[in-house]
Amino acid sequence: MMAFLNKKQQAPAPNLDTTPRAWVAKALVPFQNQLSQLTRPGETASLAVITDTHYKAGFSATLYGVNGLQHTKEFVADVASQPGVDAYAHLGDLIDGSEAPDMSRQHLQDIVAAMDQNLGKPFYIAKGNHDDNDKFDEHQVARRASFQQNTFADIVFRADYRQPQLQRFSQRHGVAWLDVGPVRFLFINTSDIPYRLNRFGIKQYDVKLNLAVREAQLAEIIQILQMSDDRAIIVCGHGNLLKANHQNGLHYNGPTVHELFRAFNLHAQGHIDNHAKNPDFQITLPFDFTHIRNARITAYVCGHRHIEQTFLDHDIRYLLLNCAAISGRGHQLTTGYNARWDRQYGQPSEYAGYTLVADPANRQLSVLGYGAATPLRQFAMWFPEA
Repeated sequence: MMAFLNKKQQAPAPNLDTTPRAWVAKALVPFQNQLSQLTRPGETASLAVITDTHYKAGFSATLYGVNGLQHTKEFVADVASQPGVDAYAHLGDLIDGSEAPDMSRQHLQDIVAAMDQNLGKPFYIAKGNHDDNDKFDEHQVARRASFQQNTFADIVFRADYRQPQLQRFSQRHGVAWLDVGPVRFLFINTSDIPYRLNRFGIKQYDVKLNLAVREAQLAEIIQILQMSDDRAIIVCGHGNLLKANHQNGLHYNGPTVHELFRAFNLHAQGHIDNHAKNPDFQITLPFDFTHIRNARITAYVCGHRHIEQTFLDHDIRYLLLNCAAISGRGHQLTTGYNARWDRQYGQPSEYAGYTLVADPANRQLSVLGYGAATPLRQFAMWFPEA
């Protein structure tokens, strides 16, 4: 859509500087004050979260651009660094994935560098459906894969896994966990798509158009859950396993993973037999949670949809978080949720981010938002008995 400026309006000056801005730090002071009131070091467990930055080259006052990197730097400097924050995460779509491969690889490296600031606390970066550069491939005549199989893993998962605080069984699938008191943050990969090329070098699966969890990853998740006594578990990923109407939120295996989480909460034993038509996404795995003591999966947190939404499926609360990237009115990619925010460059609505605060003493989960996000939502939360 073409936009026109009247005589009283002036277009924002293009700005390619991604240094954190003083006015943003000032605007976030009320958020920081509220965070300090809700957190108690050693008593609460808090995770600062940003998602869907869609970093790409060039300036845009209304959609994706270098602000994606700037928003990440400001998130780390003014939110993740706060004393009450125990860990922080980027939940995927680091980049827009629409640019030449050398540039997109550099953008991934830039986001990792922005996140890895030696704050003395762990971070996790998830894989989003835009992070394999398929959007670029879609617009090329040849449509050849511009990323290699392990491009994202070599840049991003390697940064995740070199942190000793972030626990994992392997470095293959993007699965990791982090314990803060009685709270376990479990990170999963919803862009778990096979990398297969045909004889022309074209991917069999476009990662941007497919979200999935496969058997090998789920086997690791089951292992982690089978050693999760005395934990309130918050699962984090890029895409939502389910939609609000309880239908599949991924393309493959969203309900399967959700039902496994329900089985964990019921301390059940059984066998997953998902005989999908596509053999790449079939799952045949046993599980046994009958020995689990005093533990429950309480929430699933994600981005991807560029909206803010919450719903319950049985006893698991889904929390969908809004995109950090500016998403102005009049763009085809802008959701109705962001159109209502009327997000403006140079205003607090330009960015968005959150901090989750789990409070065992008050048996409460607080979701603090800043920018184009609800300032505070609070939910009852299950915690293990002392």
